[in-house]
Amino acid sequence: MSPSAPIAAPRWILLLGLFVFAGLADRAFAQAPDLPISVGDSGVGYVDTAVIANQLRVRFDSVYDADATNRAEYLWAWSPPLGPGPPLDESSTDYQRVSAYLEWAANPMFSVFIDAGAMFANPVINANAGGIGDIETGFKVSLYEDCDTLTTFQLKAYAPTGDASRALGTRHVSLEPGILFFQRFDRFTLEGELRDWIPIGGTPGRQGNILRYGLGASTDLSSIGLPRVRPVVEFAGWTVLNGQTRFLGPFGAVIEDADGDTIVNAKVGSRFILDQNRDIYVGYGRSLTGDRWYQDILRAELRLRF
Repeated sequence: MSPSAPIAAPRWILLLGLFVFAGLADRAFAQAPDLPISVGDSGVGYVDTAVIANQLRVRFDSVYDADATNRAEYLWAWSPPLGPGPPLDESSTDYQRVSAYLEWAANPMFSVFIDAGAMFANPVINANAGGIGDIETGFKVSLYEDCDTLTTFQLKAYAPTGDASRALGTRHVSLEPGILFFQRFDRFTLEGELRDWIPIGGTPGRQGNILRYGLGASTDLSSIGLPRVRPVVEFAGWTVLNGQTRFLGPFGAVIEDADGDTIVNAKVGSRFILDQNRDIYVGYGRSLTGDRWYQDILRAELRLRF
């Protein structure tokens, strides 16, 4: 594990607590709108939304100071001679991803989706590279729905279409079943996820099972005269259940067991509503733990509903 760094986590926890308290108070003293839940009600930018809808999303991510990128073969494949990843042990990486996500809802209870894009890796030791990344595809099924609550099952599959030797993919299939939920209050929404990333194949003993969990709270500012602004606070976490990581230390390659590595990120951002079918999200995320996938991330996306 990488060394821990002091963080001001209580401030983030307090902020989320205030969001939750505001929503519970709103729920207690105001009647929630008796309107169908739409994707426009979802404010999150990192947590997968439980809303099933026809939508197109174009996203840009810029990631800084990613270390131990081959941890459990979640981002990168293991380096040679055991794996198909980049040829040299890496110390740190920046990368960008431009992607398009298309979801089609056959009916209000079921949808299918695909997420494909290009990766641009800027490692310190290995050569820079760019090209198509791994493709994600899957489906959503509604498990429970009323006027304010959604619970959805999602199954996502990762196809190894990126070139693992150039840090653009993992060169193994992965499956990720998960449960997503959405709760709407009068001017406030709470959204969450629990997902299990399961590698199929990969480098024996190096790849690993990873739990992902997240929670996001967003609010409507129309009561203070900002009807087109929807700020959101999110927390995303990952716990590695098994696998290993290999990285370049000050005295050469270091191999460590990744079992139990837990990574927590805080994300802050806002959605800006253009009209009833279009909005833009801009957000920033930072690692709160010593173990991390990356130190900082910037995200921007355009979401279209049809």
